[in-house]
Amino acid sequence: MRSHRPGNSDHSDRPRPYPRAGTDRIPRRRTDRVESAASWVLGVLGLVLVVVAVLTGLRLHGNGLEQARSDAVSRISVDATLLAPVDGAIGVEAAWGAAQVAAPASWVGPDGTPRTGTVPVLGAQPAGSVVRVWVDRTSGAIAPPPVDALQAGVTAVVGGLLVLLVGGLALLGLRALVRARCAAANHAAWTREWALYEPRWSGR
Repeated sequence: MRSHRPGNSDHSDRPRPYPRAGTDRIPRRRTDRVESAASWVLGVLGLVLVVVAVLTGLRLHGNGLEQARSDAVSRISVDATLLAPVDGAIGVEAAWGAAQVAAPASWVGPDGTPRTGTVPVLGAQPAGSVVRVWVDRTSGAIAPPPVDALQAGVTAVVGGLLVLLVGGLALLGLRALVRARCAAANHAAWTREWALYEPRWSGR
């Protein structure tokens, strides 16, 4: 009679709970390997895209702050007096319902020279009203409002999001293209194999 010592029991006859690595695995198709490689590459490109978007936002924010500093030096705000009444119904309607129009006005330039021209006016204003406008510090001509920190931040966020959106759509398009090509290749291979083995199965 065969004896078994404690701790030296023979487990060779017992069924293994899991197959040995690499013995019962289904072989992968070439298209499967292509899709896996494409997923890995697209994942890396996605990380690169995030970095590029962040760098773009930082660059735009820096440019905006630099523009704000430049505008603060080159532009100054002055009071302009309207020479004619402004009808608020005329002009381009803004998002909040008021209309911004160009109206004739007079103002004094930074050098003390009286000037006349058209200034942007928001809403209806009677003649003689005083509005605040921005002028070039050197020439005294009407200039756009200077860029501020809030505008620089908004521009940076929008720019970064646009990079993410465009780049993300491009990566999704590439992913869809790879999957479509692999699906077409799988279908063509299945058709060839069916044409080869179906007559043997059916006996034709």
